[in-house]
Amino acid sequence: MPGYEPSLQWQEPDRNQGSNNMGLTELWLKLAFQKPGCPICRLRQESEDRYLFNLLYEHVTDGITRMHLVHAMGLCSEHSWMLQATEFRHWHDGLGVGIIYEDLTERVLQSLYQYQASNSPSRISKRKALRQRLEHMGWFGRWLAQQLVREVPVESLLQQISPVDSCPACRIIEALEDNYLHSLVRQATVPEFRSWYAASDGLCLPHLRRALAYTKDEEVVRFLVEEAARRLGQLRVHLQEYVRKHAWDNRHESKTSLEQSSWIRAVAFFAGECREEREDVDQLRQKALDNYHKQAVMSSHEQ
Repeated sequence: MPGYEPSLQWQEPDRNQGSNNMGLTELWLKLAFQKPGCPICRLRQESEDRYLFNLLYEHVTDGITRMHLVHAMGLCSEHSWMLQATEFRHWHDGLGVGIIYEDLTERVLQSLYQYQASNSPSRISKRKALRQRLEHMGWFGRWLAQQLVREVPVESLLQQISPVDSCPACRIIEALEDNYLHSLVRQATVPEFRSWYAASDGLCLPHLRRALAYTKDEEVVRFLVEEAARRLGQLRVHLQEYVRKHAWDNRHESKTSLEQSSWIRAVAFFAGECREEREDVDQLRQKALDNYHKQAVMSSHEQ
């Protein structure tokens, strides 16, 4: 399937490569800069889409993949529902999800049955009666009761039905996200790369914090901070106008597309991009971005 990575395996990137050596990761960043919203949020979502598609398309019956899913008791809540949505969107069916969770259901059910069998009313009654008889035999009987008559602790059941590893999708996606961030701060010393970034919506606040923590280059830090301050200052003006024009006395004033999308962009900056498929939000943000680019072109011609 074109556009999807054939493998779920992740290789740790070489972060020692030269800053001017632009590779595939940087090109992915360049493409993300041209779209609305935080580029790292977008690349994360695209990576999630590829991973979940590949999981369903190629790896449902793969032994190693199934082992990871068993250890994690499936995917996390967010990726489980994304997996369900991915399969229905592409195939209008749920066979892959059904196969994965049938296996997990069988494993959990066997653990529950085992606990039920060990703690049936008849067994509990027999253990209780035996313990009482032994305890009436003095200290040796009490010691013997402690050694032979033991309750089946619920902790053993909890251990059997609890994950022993984290969500495999989260691990791989976070590694990819980490790679994109390291590549961004590494390439932020390149003038051409900076111009691409400056024309984008920039990083959301969560990814900005991580990017700043990933570099000790004061020039890169200053560049990222200046870009964030510039965008946030513009956003503040748009938010102020958006709020002001809602007042009764100003209701006749029309709102620009940048003002109309300001409340959406504000949430996206502080919380990261919305991961749900929201065409209305995307269209509104794209319209605002188009207008922003038009204004930037007009300003450059005027200078």
